[in-house]
Amino acid sequence: MAVIGIDLGTTNSLASVWRNGRIELIPNTFGEYLTPSVVSFEEDGEVYVGKVAKERLITAPSVTFAEFKRNMGSGYRYFANGKYYTAEDLSSFVLRRLKEDAETYLGEKVTEAVISVPAYFNDDKRCATKNAGKLAGLNVERLINEPSAVALKHHMGVEETETFIIFDFGGGTLDISLVDAFDNLVEIQAVSGDNYLGGKDFNEIIAEDFYKNNHISKGNLTKEEQGIVLKEAEVLKRELTDKDKSERKVYIQNQEYMMQMTNQHLIHIGTELFKRMSMPIRRVINDSGMSVNEIDKLILVGGSSKMPVVEQYLKSLLDISVVRDESPDESVAEGVGIAAAIKERVGDVKDMILADICPFSLGTEIYDGSFSPIIERNDTLPCSHTREYVTVEDYQSTMTFPIYQGDNMIAKENLLLGTMQVVGLPQEPRGKVKARVTFMYDINGILDIQIVSGEQSLHKVIMNKNMGLSEEELEARLKQLRGMTLSSMEDENIHYLLEKAQRLYQESTPPVRAYIAEQIARFRAIMMQERNARVRRETCVHLSVCLEAVERNKFDFNGFDESFFEDDNEEE
Repeated sequence: MAVIGIDLGTTNSLASVWRNGRIELIPNTFGEYLTPSVVSFEEDGEVYVGKVAKERLITAPSVTFAEFKRNMGSGYRYFANGKYYTAEDLSSFVLRRLKEDAETYLGEKVTEAVISVPAYFNDDKRCATKNAGKLAGLNVERLINEPSAVALKHHMGVEETETFIIFDFGGGTLDISLVDAFDNLVEIQAVSGDNYLGGKDFNEIIAEDFYKNNHISKGNLTKEEQGIVLKEAEVLKRELTDKDKSERKVYIQNQEYMMQMTNQHLIHIGTELFKRMSMPIRRVINDSGMSVNEIDKLILVGGSSKMPVVEQYLKSLLDISVVRDESPDESVAEGVGIAAAIKERVGDVKDMILADICPFSLGTEIYDGSFSPIIERNDTLPCSHTREYVTVEDYQSTMTFPIYQGDNMIAKENLLLGTMQVVGLPQEPRGKVKARVTFMYDINGILDIQIVSGEQSLHKVIMNKNMGLSEEELEARLKQLRGMTLSSMEDENIHYLLEKAQRLYQESTPPVRAYIAEQIARFRAIMMQERNARVRRETCVHLSVCLEAVERNKFDFNGFDESFFEDDNEEE
């Protein structure tokens, strides 16, 4: 039974598998590798995932959710049709869709996956990701840091020694790793990142610039209209990948506005975002102890790394070669698939070794409230370290050890993982009674703690916390979510076309709206009456061609030739 690799992304997700001696990306219902990480709900309980749901960000914004990866493990809840959902719930629907697509592609059941996470995800976020996998019916024993996955993919088949930085800039997160690789060993030297910096932030500053230039108050727009502006901002940003200047016409509140942007102006309005990019780069170089001239290159991956302004900024920042991966959207998924093959010890990659590191320090709180690290950030995994602590008061009877993850010098500002307490200490003056605390941390994020004081020995394993849910509660939630059905393959395409048509209707001028409404009516009439599969497919193709024509031409309607919309086959 195949173990698949999954890149669970903020903007898009995709799956891969090692098969026939190579990594294969798994296509979805639409024959595409990228599935938008968007979930939408119908009142009857049907759930849309991917392209259909993405269209509904504009047509049904109150019950459609995206970018929920940023809230993994936070307890934040989303509300739709009388029910609440966590980011783990929403992610589980995406994982379910990828699982079903993989089963269709491979022709067998899929029950296990390796999932990638941002290197800077803390324990809560990692455990929430594992829980999302369980809610999707997947066993997730292993998580892998996204840039570590890219490093595996990049070094596979390379024999020479190389040192490089992975700059993984996605839709919602930035991950950076400094890697030293030689022979079959990929060794992560340092990691850093920003869980709240991604391509979506550029969409938002472009939208804000549009509001400012057109004297529009965002608060006076409906959610649907705000969605239209954000979507056009994203399209404009993508157009700037291939040209230095772009403009879009935005139709909202029965009025047409112009959205314009150059790469230079994007740099100007994005100053703070670029400054935030530089901070984790500086941190990984400092943490690694290397100098810049020891680093061979910086590799750009992630969909947002395709922005020329990002490459331009990094070249101005570092005096090293900056190269873009040949498949920046798919690199993480390919690497996760390789990690799954290594885990299963199959294929030519079974002998590759990934030496990953601890992204956050692990330690305890001491008498003055400060944080005392036992395992330091960037220690190579698996690792084991011991520190000795003594009583701070005369005749102290107990010693309490709160276990924290993080790098703030104030313990309580870090993430609390658990608490251990040694009781019944011998009545001695302060400093006389000692406790040896040993932390052992493995590649799966399992923290094994042992405390020895005199004849007392305490042991505790901290692993896969359930984010406040017991096993019984998780099973109950699993049953509830499984009761909600994902749309079928044919329904996916039909709903996608209808949602796309409705979205274009909202974005268009009155003459084009009339044309779209006519095409929707024709489409619905045929789909309701016709059961012949060939006719239904042809009807879908017809509507798809019409909508593509609208999308291609919708920004040039002044003087636009309306005969373009005439249907040559209408009288047949």
